[in-house]
Amino acid sequence: MRDIRRIVVKIGSSVLTDERGCLLPGRLEPLVEQVAAYTNERHHVLLVSSGAIACGMARLGLTRRPNALAQLQACAAIGQGELMHLYTRLFGQRDVLTAQVLLTQEDLASRIRFRNAKQTLLTLLHRRVVPVINENDTVAVEEITFGDNDRLAALVASAVDAQLLVILSDVDGFLQHGKPLDQVESLQALQGHVDGSSKRHTTRGGMSSKLEAARIVGHSGIPMVIANGRTPSVLTNLLNGQSIGTLFVPPRNRLTSKKWWIAFALRRPKGAVAVDPGAAVALVERRTSLLASGVQAVKGPFEAGAFVAVTDTSGRELGRGVCNYSSADLVRVQGLRSAEAAKRLGASRAPEVIHRDHLVLTRELQHG
Repeated sequence: MRDIRRIVVKIGSSVLTDERGCLLPGRLEPLVEQVAAYTNERHHVLLVSSGAIACGMARLGLTRRPNALAQLQACAAIGQGELMHLYTRLFGQRDVLTAQVLLTQEDLASRIRFRNAKQTLLTLLHRRVVPVINENDTVAVEEITFGDNDRLAALVASAVDAQLLVILSDVDGFLQHGKPLDQVESLQALQGHVDGSSKRHTTRGGMSSKLEAARIVGHSGIPMVIANGRTPSVLTNLLNGQSIGTLFVPPRNRLTSKKWWIAFALRRPKGAVAVDPGAAVALVERRTSLLASGVQAVKGPFEAGAFVAVTDTSGRELGRGVCNYSSADLVRVQGLRSAEAAKRLGASRAPEVIHRDHLVLTRELQHG
């Protein structure tokens, strides 16, 4: 831990707020103190902070998290300013600049916007500024949301090549039989021992979302720690090498940056391509590209370059990838050999429907 130079710290609503969602400055100040002490020319910290919606709920006198999107966005609009004002004031007292960065899933689903977001964050770190990152809940709709800030933190950590992701919650780590595990090397071994979601009315997520975060960063080779954000000096002690919380060790198999982006930054497929049994075996066992001859059915509509699911004839998902054909063109050439497909379309097209370098198999993600 003493060799860690760049970390992402996610602070959950359960750490920052009380049961009603009211901000607890006395809880946040010691965390800011620890981050400020760690931030210098050699060490970079990015904060992913929950709490905006909870703050807005408290201001509006709401005791339960709204279900209506407009209500959630209104809460975020009210709470985000209050939350950022507190961060700016507390860090400013320690001569550390902060920057507010609001993201949506769409920002990372575009390769260009993904790179732009990365460069902005790296530039802030170079200037010794602490980015305070949150989802842009005020404008986000269901199709472009991250789902929760655990997932957002994992995507940010992978984007900036962090060396550690720390998720601070109100638990001491991943609990098994009432006690926190020191270390987890296989997420599969934890199946059946995970709670569903947070029981607080002002938060979302839970241990399941934290394990998904561990899977995301794990495939980038980044370890993750779940620790109790209410524990005194939790960050300082952790970065000094003390065993705190639960450490999730990344798996040995890592995805390429392109495959990682397909697997995690792209959230929902635009359509699906069903393949015949022979193509299914070739894709999964021999790791080949998908050709038009193996396509049996197309579910769309989608444009060329879209992110699609690949299934077998029973509908079981085999993987996901970037399709070189639109759904309309693919319907015209499904089942044809490459030469026949090119002749039918009357244009020079990539011979592969999905190139193997742009295809992530479901089983590639199961070892994390």
